[in-house]
Amino acid sequence: MMQAKSPKEIKRDLILDAALKVFSEKGYHNATMNEIATAAGIGKGTIYEYFASKIQLFQQMLARGLYTYFESLEMQNLRRKTVEEMIHSLLEGHILFCRQHSRLTRLVFWDTQVQDDEVKDWMLQMRKEKEARLQKILEEGIASGELRQQDPYIMTLVVTGVIASIWAPLVLDGWDIETNYLADAITDVIMRGIRNQV
Repeated sequence: MMQAKSPKEIKRDLILDAALKVFSEKGYHNATMNEIATAAGIGKGTIYEYFASKIQLFQQMLARGLYTYFESLEMQNLRRKTVEEMIHSLLEGHILFCRQHSRLTRLVFWDTQVQDDEVKDWMLQMRKEKEARLQKILEEGIASGELRQQDPYIMTLVVTGVIASIWAPLVLDGWDIETNYLADAITDVIMRGIRNQV
């Protein structure tokens, strides 16, 4: 049974939701704390009771979104599947997330105005952690013979690159394609390149 959120947690979520709306519409640099406060229906000073700065608010908003993203991909459960099933699950989760969280997806993948070194370093660290988890799974696939002998880091870059590239047609172009069909097709293309043919 889930525990009910406290009023403080509810207000924090309200601020994070408002931040997502404003940052996704205006970009990091053009968004102001006043606009976020207005979107949340609170005073600007209230935001600072929860977040010390705009950069901290942005980071926490992204962290919450990325946590939701990784949770939607069920990274822990993927280890019980074949690599092919795991890639299909990753793709399906990514496609669904992009559609259900289009504002966050657009912000994470497209907001090139985020230039602060602290934010860039933090996002780089998150990406590297995701890549490391995937690389370990691919290494296990190579060791088991499911995947061909190839540099697992290169394989990781190819898989993550393909997964990351499909957000734009889905979010920016509104590509109307059935989720499972798209996941099947992309999985097939990837596996033809990395599956052990012996």
